[in-house]
Amino acid sequence: MDNLWQNAMWAGIPAEAFWKFTPDEILSVTKVKHEKHMDFIKTLAWLFYNNAALISVGINDPKKFPKIEDAFPSLFEKKEQQDWWVMKERMEQYARARKATD
Repeated sequence: MDNLWQNAMWAGIPAEAFWKFTPDEILSVTKVKHEKHMDFIKTLAWLFYNNAALISVGINDPKKFPKIEDAFPSLFEKKEQQDWWVMKERMEQYARARKATD
């Protein structure tokens, strides 16, 4: 009974609700909690592994180190870089417009 009680508490079943659950229900809830916990652990392992991979790239070949937008495309949008000649043309248009008003 103590083991079942501990599993129920670990799974987040409130103490007053423990007595309303059947042993099978408690077992089901603890299995789901365990699966969620394992998914979280797998995510952490994936993060640690990729972090180590990024560190090794950064140390061994820094030129290949990806930008944050490439490393985490779902979190960061890739900003489009404007071509320098587009900016140059805009500055020249501004200068011509400014010169015309002076």
